[in-house]
Amino acid sequence: MKKILILSAICLQFLVAHRLYAQDPAFTQFYASPLLVNPAIMGASDDWRTSLCYRNQWGSVNSGYTDYDFNTSCPFYLKDPGSKLFVGVALLDDKAGAYGLMNGYISVGYNKQIAEDQNVCLALYGGLGQLALNTNGLTYDDQYVNGSYSSATPSGEMAVSKAIMYPDAGFGFTYYYNPSQDKSKVNFYAGISGFHLNEPNQSLDASVSTLPIRMTYLAGLKIFESEKVDISPNAMVTTQAGNIIAAAGAYCTYKVKDDFNLTLGMWYRANDAIPVELGIEYKGFELGYSYDMVTSTLDAYAMGLNANEITLAYKFARKKKEDSTPMIGSNTANTPSAPTTPEGGSFPFPEF
Repeated sequence: MKKILILSAICLQFLVAHRLYAQDPAFTQFYASPLLVNPAIMGASDDWRTSLCYRNQWGSVNSGYTDYDFNTSCPFYLKDPGSKLFVGVALLDDKAGAYGLMNGYISVGYNKQIAEDQNVCLALYGGLGQLALNTNGLTYDDQYVNGSYSSATPSGEMAVSKAIMYPDAGFGFTYYYNPSQDKSKVNFYAGISGFHLNEPNQSLDASVSTLPIRMTYLAGLKIFESEKVDISPNAMVTTQAGNIIAAAGAYCTYKVKDDFNLTLGMWYRANDAIPVELGIEYKGFELGYSYDMVTSTLDAYAMGLNANEITLAYKFARKKKEDSTPMIGSNTANTPSAPTTPEGGSFPFPEF
């Protein structure tokens, strides 16, 4: 029995160390990191939005995974009625044992109104990634003497520190239907995104180890139950190197005041976890906390495999110029000096 537990622990450490080769880091509050899920999502927004995300997972196994993400996206007015541009930036820092991954992306998107209350958005992204291996902080059996660890004791192992930098590219596409609430109580959206389309080489030696293409399919509704309550059921499927992650769940948002909202969310990720989340929005600030309860069989072999995630975001409201076109998705009515673009509804995606 003892040998089985030791072997299980070794396997878990192996999975942690090689996770970066298998699939990308993933966040539970994926709408808080839209450029890492589908960069076209932000085409529906009228606001300049910036977010920070911290995630810690499997903390009891070789320090687990620690992820930091920065996302920012800003829309720009266009003279052409029913269209706009947006630019986004995403920075990701992912650590798993001796491995470290850093990515930086720039995304440019174009949003076009194709019919009344219906829009499509196409976004392209490009950037650089760096995968690094640093064994200087690792400990070895030879450094334990009589049950006590000493960093001064030679391990007999050779310290390795290597890194490789590579280009990365991908796209995002989204369709969304967002009429004003006096027309319809339901918004709808669906999208597809592809990452690492150039399949960059991540090998730290002379061999070839390509980063597999990741495809993400996302769809959902935003249902306005009343003036104070809206429900956002959604589903997402991600495929990469034969791995399939399927998740479904819903957000429920309660408007306490005009500038104060409370959000509760829950999902189910097949053969993985049940995440729950609590979010608060106040005067443009958004704070979210989520906790993943592991449901996979790995939970039987090690404790502390659950995940904690915290996000902080702020929306800078974009004020419309008097002689400009109302932005798509805006709640602002048409003005006499503006072209007669149909009045849109709210941002169709969940805020967390």
